[in-house]
Amino acid sequence: MAQQLMWIIAGFGAIALVGTFYKMKPGFGPFNLRGIGIILVGTFAALLALQGGESMTAAMGILGAIAGYLFGIKDST
Repeated sequence: MAQQLMWIIAGFGAIALVGTFYKMKPGFGPFNLRGIGIILVGTFAALLALQGGESMTAAMGILGAIAGYLFGIKDST
């Protein structure tokens, strides 16, 4: 059951990523990068939470640092 749930979460993440690429303007500006990064971090965090284990704390910390960086990006214009 956990294996099926993992594939379902990965599928939703892939669909969200494809939808974001379809809707975004050309190029990788700070807002496009932020959207893609948030989808990836959210998907990876959900997959890690599903797996559990003792090493999850370090991985969640790294994902949190990446998310903090993405939320901290300012637009230069």
